[in-house]
Formats: sequence, structure tokens, C-alpha cells
Amino acid sequence: MNGVGLYIHVPYCRVACPYCDFVKKPIEGDAPEAFSQALCKEISAVAGGEPVQSIFFGGGTPSLITLEALATIMDTLNGSFDLQSPEVSLEANPDDVTRERCAQWKSLGVNRIMLGVQSFDDEALRYLGRCHDSAVAREACEIVASEFDNWGLDLIFGARPSSSFVQSLETSIEFSPPHVSTYGLTYEERTPFWRRRSEAIEEDDSLSLYRMAMDRLSGHIHYEVSNFAKVGFESRHNGIYWRNEEYIGFGPGAYSYRDGIRARNHPGIARYLDEPGRKSETLTLDPREIRVETLIQHFRTRNGLARAYYEERFGSTLDKDFGEELARLEKRGLLDRNTERIWPTREGYELNNEIGLALV
Repeated sequence: MNGVGLYIHVPYCRVACPYCDFVKKPIEGDAPEAFSQALCKEISAVAGGEPVQSIFFGGGTPSLITLEALATIMDTLNGSFDLQSPEVSLEANPDDVTRERCAQWKSLGVNRIMLGVQSFDDEALRYLGRCHDSAVAREACEIVASEFDNWGLDLIFGARPSSSFVQSLETSIEFSPPHVSTYGLTYEERTPFWRRRSEAIEEDDSLSLYRMAMDRLSGHIHYEVSNFAKVGFESRHNGIYWRNEEYIGFGPGAYSYRDGIRARNHPGIARYLDEPGRKSETLTLDPREIRVETLIQHFRTRNGLARAYYEERFGSTLDKDFGEELARLEKRGLLDRNTERIWPTREGYELNNEIGLALV
């Protein structure tokens, strides 16, 4: 373990995408100064000088933070934690990207940009309620690719027309991004899309699109269920989640995991501005729960779980703690193993939830 990860949730958006169930609030203009002030107050209150290996600005739309506010936040982080040359990621909407802003983000320490492209098809973008069109998405990719060595884009499969995903994959490959994330469209109960859930594509069709991503992105390593990267460009921050290691979340609704305790900040934005860092949920996990979650998270990744890592972390062995469950999953063809590690098969990627259910 080389330090914690810091997640900073920026809840503001220009338009609330109808499929998104994250904590969010549509606004005009930039994220308010009151938010960055509350954020810095929370950071200063919980900071303990821990070493930090990654910082991730997620949302919402972090690219709505003003450059002055971002500079203040980064200064607060630098003064509160031991930053270990961290990966500093910032999610950005294509319509916020300019060469000038990219240069300014870099000057403030951002070294990785994740573009919320979602699709390069105009009809699919309208279906998803996105603000940008395909031309803006293409221009954003060109700018970011010329300014950042480490960058990536997000794609959604399952939007109407579902055939649009083929073209989006091909277009993304043209830009040769070091990182690509692909997610299946979901129709969550707390979103406007819930009323349109009858439009969801069939599971077999969704699986076909997922397999298409695996095949078309063969120039990248499929290092996690939903993520593809060129060698050396795997997300350092998300790796902390997939190893079930410690992270601290700042902002409304953000989660933290420290010392076996999972906690969530209050999701109300107005409440957060008044009481930054107030918790709405706190759960102490027992040792068995931590071990189960560690397996589940590792089995989302191509490398799986090293036996030596498990033994060093928990003072026990995988066979002793989970021998029967792992044998059943291997028999079902969802896991494979050797003397050093256990990892998911291709079918284990496709049916990854089945692994989690079996372990729980």
C-alpha cells in the first residue's frame, strides 16, 4: 500500500443527464465559490498528513470549477497531505475543453484528463441528453490528446440507436486514447430514464456490444471489467478501489474507507455547504466482510488476486478462507488459477456479478 486515494466530488452540472443517479445539481455558469470554500474546510478538518498516491476530481462536472478555485483546492491538499507525486485526474465535459484551459489545468497539477464523451453519434448523444455533439467531442479529443500524455474517454453502450456504439468505438480508436472506459446504459429508479426503462436493450444485445468493445479495443489491455488501457496508463486511483484499499472522499455524497469503516458524506448539497464533512452513513465492517469485498474487487481485474498479497494483508490463505467458494467458481469457468494468483476468465468478466454473489 503506497498511500491513500483522494476523491473529490463536484456535484454541479450544466444539465442533469437523465440517466445519471449521482449527487448533482444543474447550474448556470461555474461551480459556486461557496462550494470550494466548504470543500477546503472539509479537507483541512480531516487531513492527517497521510501519504497520497492519487487525487480524482469526479462529478458532476469538475471542469465547472474555476481555475482560481482549483488552485485553492490544490494548495489546501498540498498543505494537508503528503502528496507522493500523485496521479491527478479531472473529469471534463467535451464542451468545456479548450487549449488554454488544458494548459491551465496542467499548470495546477492535473496530469490526467477523462473526457465524458459517451458517444460520437449525434442521435445517441441526444438520447442521452448530453450538451455536446459529435463534432465537439472530436475536437475535445484532439485538443486533450495534444496536451496530455495521460488521458482517456468514457463511452456508453446501449443508448439508442444501439448500432451507434460500433461507430463510437471506431472513432475512439482513431484518437488512440491511452485509456477507454465502457459502461452499459442503466435505467435507474431515481432518474428520469426510469420511466423509459422499457426502451432498454435486451441483455443478449448488451452482452454483444460489450464483447464488441473487448474485440475492437484489442490494442489496449482489458485490465478491469469496464476499463481498457495501454501499458502504463491504467488508472492508479481506481486501482485503489479494486484492491479495496483506503480512500478519502470529499464533497456531498462522497464515500470514504479508512480503518475498516465505510462512511458517506451527507448527499444534500445545501447541507454540505453548511456542514462540510457531515456523515449520513457510517458502517464498521467485520474482518470477514473486508476479506469478501477484497476478493470481489480484485476479481474485477485482469490480474485478479495474488496469493502472497492476500497472505501479507490478512495473515491467512485464500484456500483456508475461501477454498470451497473459489473451487466452485473455477468449476463454473468464472475463475482460473495458478500457484501465484487467481483471476477472472473472459466469462468471469462477462458474468462478474455472479462472482460477487457466490462470494457473498
